[in-house]
Amino acid sequence: MSARPAGDPTPLVSVVVAAFDEAAHMGTCLRSLRGQTYRPFEVIVIDDGSRDGTAAVAARFPEVTLVRRPHGGAGSARNLGASRARGEILAFLDADMAFPSPFLERLVAPMLEEGAIGTFTKDIRVANGGRRWARAHMLGRNLPPDTHFPPGFPDRWENFRAVWRRDFERVGGFDDVGHGEDVTLGRKLGALAVAAPGATCWHFEPETLADVARSARWAGRGVRIRETERPLSRYGPHRSIPRAARMAWRHHMPSLFLYRLVWDAGVAYGWLTRGRSRPGAK
Repeated sequence: MSARPAGDPTPLVSVVVAAFDEAAHMGTCLRSLRGQTYRPFEVIVIDDGSRDGTAAVAARFPEVTLVRRPHGGAGSARNLGASRARGEILAFLDADMAFPSPFLERLVAPMLEEGAIGTFTKDIRVANGGRRWARAHMLGRNLPPDTHFPPGFPDRWENFRAVWRRDFERVGGFDDVGHGEDVTLGRKLGALAVAAPGATCWHFEPETLADVARSARWAGRGVRIRETERPLSRYGPHRSIPRAARMAWRHHMPSLFLYRLVWDAGVAYGWLTRGRSRPGAK
């Protein structure tokens, strides 16, 4: 898409937040969106069959459009949100994130100023890195402890945070493949999102081993694991135990040993049970 002519009114941005059991963070997310400098924008929350108070929290924000539905997974939830959106630009944000006031403005700037088809942010910082299992969740996946992207990460990627609505609709939105659905849009578009400078945000990582296990099961049922060669061998005990021991030793963090065992077991379980549940089920 070509850049918008100078003097055109700024387009409506539709923020779509697909949420499943995110009552603990939903309020923080929506309060942070209230303070955005970009105008105009709307917020659509899709409660994806949550079993906690996610919908009740979202309902406290009268400016938010809340849609409730049975649990079906992030991909189809985001597509539903997009179908209810009125904006020219779609921004897909997560309920376990928080956004400084310039975030949305900076996220869409390359689209408005340079004609980019869509954007992502490389500056996703860990909001709860002081918590033991949140820190383990980063280190245990070979990521920096305080940010989601290692130094030198490319400025173009297949994961879109924001995209022009007409391009999203042209390819039919996200594929409903469980974990990893976020990369399917870029693959169908045949294009890469560009990094949006200064679009800083915060992400809350799992704070309990139960949360780690749920995240791991979700990952095990997703498209990225299906693209992994011999996933059961990779995540089986014969590799998991030595890997966990090496990580704990390297970081001088005994809890990392337990974290990695739980993560690998959860991924393996998710892989083995992937046919017994919907793609997005956790």
